[in-house]
Formats: sequence, C-alpha cells, structure tokens
Amino acid sequence: MKKIVSLIIFALCMALPLSVFAAEQDSPELTEIEFNNAVINGAFSKDVFEYTITLYDPAVTPTLKSYKLSSKANIIVTYELDEAKHQTGIIVTIEYENGSSLYKFRYSNPASYEPNSNNLLKSVECRLGEVYPKINDNQTTYKLYIPSDLTEINLSAATQDTSAFCDIPKAITLGVDQEPEISVTVTASNGSTRVYTFEVTRLEKTSDEVQKEMASPDFESLVKGELFWQKPAFMIGIACACAGILLILLFIKIAKRLTVKLEDEDETSFFEIEE
Repeated sequence: MKKIVSLIIFALCMALPLSVFAAEQDSPELTEIEFNNAVINGAFSKDVFEYTITLYDPAVTPTLKSYKLSSKANIIVTYELDEAKHQTGIIVTIEYENGSSLYKFRYSNPASYEPNSNNLLKSVECRLGEVYPKINDNQTTYKLYIPSDLTEINLSAATQDTSAFCDIPKAITLGVDQEPEISVTVTASNGSTRVYTFEVTRLEKTSDEVQKEMASPDFESLVKGELFWQKPAFMIGIACACAGILLILLFIKIAKRLTVKLEDEDETSFFEIEE
C-alpha cells in the first residue's frame, strides 16, 4: 500500500512540472512586429522584451504597422510618457487566457519639445470595436461601435504630435445594453485642448461574431451594413416613399383629365352688355 502511495506521489511530482511546461509552451508569443514612422534598432526576438526604436520623423507619433503571433491573443498598444506627459516609447501588451507579455520600445531620438498648438488625435483603437467615421482633422464627434454583449471597453489613442497628451480612459465597464458617451481630451504642448466625444453604439453582433469577422482575411469594417441607411428597412422605406409620390402624381394627372370645364371660353358671358 505504501509503495502504491509513493508511486502516485512520484507520478504527480513528475506530471506537475510537465503540465507547467506545457502551459508555458502554449502561451502566445510575438514573433514579428513593425511600426509606421519607426525602425527597431537591431533584430527583434520573441524572447527579448526591451528595445530602442529610431523615429523617421521625431515629431510624428509612430503606430503599429504589422505583427505576427504564434497563436491567438489580444494585442494592445499604448505609449510610455515622461513626467511632462511627453512620449518616450511604445508599450505593446500581449494578453491571453493564462497571462500577458509586455514589450517596450523606447525612442532613441525623441522630439525636442517646442510648444505648439497641435491637439489633434491621430487614431483611437478599441478591442472588438470600431470608430466611425475614421479620425480626421475636422470632426470631434464620432460613434464607437461595439458588440451587443460587450461589458468592458479597452481603448488606446495616438496623437498627431508626439508632444501632445491624450487623456483617455484605458478601460470602461458597461452595464447590459448601456451606451454611454466617452469624452477624450487632447492637450497640446502649449496647453491648448481639444475635446472629442465618442457615442457608444451596439452592433447587432455578439463578441464571438465580431471576433470571427475581424479574423477573416476579407474583413473591411464592422460598420458595413450597420448604418441606418444601409439597412433593408431604410431601403424599403425609401422605395415606399418613391412609390407613394408616383401614385400621387398619377392621381393628380388622372383627376385633371376627368375635370369638366364649367365655362366655355368662346361663350359670351350672360351678364356682359354690348354697347
């Protein structure tokens, strides 16, 4: 009996390290990554977590260009800031079921911060969500489309100018069917501010459906087909309205033909007195 117990304990001790090793092996790894407006100094390796990058234009915020993961995971890009809220690097977080991995890319040539009034957003990213229309220099009000069952919004933003600071909530917890308005303030290096508003709107799709759609090689946009003028009901309404107008015009035309003239234009008026 003691021998059996000893064998079981031995087997468990051997299995535990193997299970831990297997879990570690299954963890997603970042195998490739590139940035717009920046180049990584040296070769990238999945086992190295800190790098320096050189900006082609130090005044322009670098953004994620492309990446590859060894398996399915979420990738989140944020910006490292100094005490003055100026960008000093990029932080890339890989989130998966069993944990997360953090990669840091510090600027080797950060911009010299001369005060300016550029308080414009360059982009806003939301996991499983989409901002519509795309961020531009003219609008400050947008819609943020999210899945129907999403209960937490994860946001990240990039400013046009690396010396500007964006005060954006990283995570927002939602109630069932809640659709709040999210305010985001961008402060330029000279202190001027611009406030952006994002109106949360729920899609007629679940998180699983959205995730599957975004993983498709043919994916273009979550919003496609979701805008009210793209929905069948709107098109049917327009068709009915046009048909109604045509019927009214036809009725008027028929009524004019059926109307009988009460007076003959050539007949002399009964009350007219000839001189």
